[in-house]
Amino acid sequence: MSGKKLEIILLSLLLSITARPVYAESAAIAVREANKLYKQGQFKQAADGYDRAMTESPEAIEPRFNKADSFYRLDDLQQAIDLYKAVAAESKDMQLVEKAKYNLGNCFFKQGTKLKDSDLQKALENMQTAIGSWRQVLDINPANEKAAKNIEVARLTIKDIIDQINKQKQEQQKQQQQQKQTQEDLKQLLEQQKALADKTQQTKQKADSNSISQEQAKQDYKDIAKQQSDLKDKTEQAMDKIQQQQDPNNPDPKQQQAGQNLKNAADKQKDAAEKLNNSDAAGGKQSQDKAAEEIEKALKSLSEQQNQQQQQKRNEQQSNWQQGQQEPSQPQEPNQAQQQQEQQEQQAAAPDTTAEEILDKEQKQKEQRQMMQSPGFQNVDKDW
Repeated sequence: MSGKKLEIILLSLLLSITARPVYAESAAIAVREANKLYKQGQFKQAADGYDRAMTESPEAIEPRFNKADSFYRLDDLQQAIDLYKAVAAESKDMQLVEKAKYNLGNCFFKQGTKLKDSDLQKALENMQTAIGSWRQVLDINPANEKAAKNIEVARLTIKDIIDQINKQKQEQQKQQQQQKQTQEDLKQLLEQQKALADKTQQTKQKADSNSISQEQAKQDYKDIAKQQSDLKDKTEQAMDKIQQQQDPNNPDPKQQQAGQNLKNAADKQKDAAEKLNNSDAAGGKQSQDKAAEEIEKALKSLSEQQNQQQQQKRNEQQSNWQQGQQEPSQPQEPNQAQQQQEQQEQQAAAPDTTAEEILDKEQKQKEQRQMMQSPGFQNVDKDW
């Protein structure tokens, strides 16, 4: 971030409000108790307490905000998002709406940060949504410097994500070109293998009909055996290329199957060459045919892999389009506040955090996950 520390608050500040007369006394008590639990770091119990307050006074907005803060601290971002949206849509207090939209941006920012290692496109979408939320904050309060700085940090993060997406696309294009070239190589191998098998059959027929001498047939078989050995080397080279193209962390079953088929083909080619060197034309031809079958299976596996990748890409594009169509509309801005809310305990304060701290925390957690997945540790069941 150009060496400049851009501090932005990613949770709400303490908001002073008053228990309104319509609130039940039991609800106010539930909120005070929940606030104590929140300050003690018992966020799950605090959320349950705010639930009780909401049951006692369903029209109360503030317990929802507090509960959203609790879910944020529990890292249950989707629950927090839903509650912040509800607060922003229903509250008549513009200060509370401002804070709800601000925290909503924080949720999407944090969610996008988490997704950077697993789904760059969704990470990008979350960052863009975060910026949209913070812009709405500036629409309400243009003097909110923290929201403006949040946008600046998110834009830098978006630039990094777009760079990674472009790099990923280049790698995918390179991989697709390699896969296409491998398939072309296999087609040539298959044609050459079938041609050698035909040559073996023709030589055998000539020898059986005495069109050529046994000495000539023996020499011809040796020549075919030499060509068969050379073709085996090409098959092994193709097998090595497929292995190099595989992602060691996420191997593709179809690619693995193709590699195994080529290994089987190379074994049959070696067997064919040995038999032809011994003038066993029938045995050599049989091994040649089986080698051709294995190459054909490898080619089919790679074609299926390519089709699956294309279908997966289409499904992802369709899913992204549907999500865009189904994305809930932004809450309408409520009217100007009709009443100031005044009691301090009604909303529990969330910790003051910076974007750099969130990113640093994510990096540390990533390093911890890598250590846990190294030999000597068991994989964790859940990252967050």
